[in-house]
Order: sequence, then C-alpha cells, then structure tokens
Amino acid sequence: MILSLGLALTAATSAEVPASSPFAGMPNLTFRYYDVEGRTPAQIYASMRARAPQKGDGVAHTAWHIRVGWRQTRRGKTCEVADPITSLSITVVLPRLATTDGVTPEGLAFWERTMHGLEIHEAGHARIAIDHRNDFVKAAAKANCGSIKDVAKRTQERIEDIQEDYDRRTRHGLTQIPRPGEAP
Repeated sequence: MILSLGLALTAATSAEVPASSPFAGMPNLTFRYYDVEGRTPAQIYASMRARAPQKGDGVAHTAWHIRVGWRQTRRGKTCEVADPITSLSITVVLPRLATTDGVTPEGLAFWERTMHGLEIHEAGHARIAIDHRNDFVKAAAKANCGSIKDVAKRTQERIEDIQEDYDRRTRHGLTQIPRPGEAP
C-alpha cells in the first residue's frame, strides 16, 4: 500500500550544486528559478515580490514530499505492518536576477546578501526534511494495520511543526540575510 503525504520557471537538480552552496551534499533536490529584474535594491525586491510563484510574503520556497509505503501481512484476524519505506523529493524555488547590466552597486550588494540568506534559509528547510525522512519508518515499527495511516499522518504533522518552528525562529529567513556591510 502506498500513501502520499504531502512553477515561466527553469529547473536544475542537486547534481548541479557547487560545493560551496548551502545545499551541497543534499540528495533529491530540484531547483526552480523565476526571473526578477531591477537596478536598485527597491526595484529588485519589488520584482521578487511581484513575480514569486507562491502565495504569501515569501520570495523563495521549499516544498518537500515524503512518500511512504508498507506491506500488510494478514493471518486470520491478525494484520501486521512490514517493510515500511519512504522516499523524499524536494523542490526549492528561488529568484534569479535576469541580468546584472545596469544594476547599481547597491543593487548588486542587496542581491548577493539576499540570495545568500535565502539559500541558507531554504537549505534549512531541505535539511529538516532530509533529517526526518525516515521518521515514518521508525514510527511504523510500533504500528499495526489499523493504525499505520494515522502514524503516517502524525509523522507528516510533526515534520510540518518542525518546519514552522524553524520559520518562527528565523522570522521566515529574515534573520539569515546579512545586513548591509556584513559579508555574505
């Protein structure tokens, strides 16, 4: 039995991530980019807000999907859960400056600081999903056929709670963006 829990963009995969990236070494990542433009920090930020493909205030987003499965063995009235498995896919959506031609030095500095912070923040979301991808397998060891779907749901909810706590602690990544004058 399988249960699923659960962007003009261009895409890339984790195989294309440089070693210096906060995403380095993370498996199963897909990156999608949306183009932004502007010359000044205000114009670039306005473009990010206007063109971000997700709802809300965010200009970047990490979506993770853990797919769970298991085998059920029935003997008479007894039903046991066996061989729980998970697979994880992660999609990171980030802005991309369409061109640096004509961008002011302040605009470029803003862009570099902002991207540095966004990448750190979104990598944090990806890391949480990666670190908890096998929580279902561990929890399923105590499940039976009647409780396994609830175990999957509770596992998903717990990981979502961890993600939400991370957003609260980082103020949705704002604390991870270097201030002007700080090195990215």
